[in-house]
Amino acid sequence: MKLFHSVITVASLVVCSLAPALLAHAKVPQQLSAKIDGKLFESDDDGITYLIPTKGVLNLIASTKGASAYPPPKTLTDRLSIICRSFEGKPVKYQARDFGNNGCEVKFIKGESKQPFGEPVAEYDARDGKNMLEITTVSGKVIEGKFSFELKDKKTKAVLMITEGTFKAEDRQM
Repeated sequence: MKLFHSVITVASLVVCSLAPALLAHAKVPQQLSAKIDGKLFESDDDGITYLIPTKGVLNLIASTKGASAYPPPKTLTDRLSIICRSFEGKPVKYQARDFGNNGCEVKFIKGESKQPFGEPVAEYDARDGKNMLEITTVSGKVIEGKFSFELKDKKTKAVLMITEGTFKAEDRQM
């Protein structure tokens, strides 16, 4: 019985000592929203992935709000992907000249196929145009910012405007 109480006491001490560390790693609520051709696009906490897989590369991916739910939505979902090189983990503003082959890539997939390797309804890329991504705040693993993009459909060359974009995202890698 004495051994049992010792084990419980040690376990309690371990939990108490780890509690502050566990609280420090609590998730920050993520959000991303923008107007895409004038219509509201929103992502939710589960639909946002922010990664810094290699030093100096920012990856931000957001899917339609509810896309990560189970069961998955019956409607097609959209996905916005932003990748920028030369990210040093501090506030920065990427201007039009920084897009395309110059460091930042933006893709918007409208109506992702539910079939493996299926074709989306449309796929847009940032080309020359009115493109801006600003990281306004960096606090530990959390970044906040705003964006606007002028994208072109790969097939039809139709222009898609993304305006009034804002986000808050957390790198949730170990």
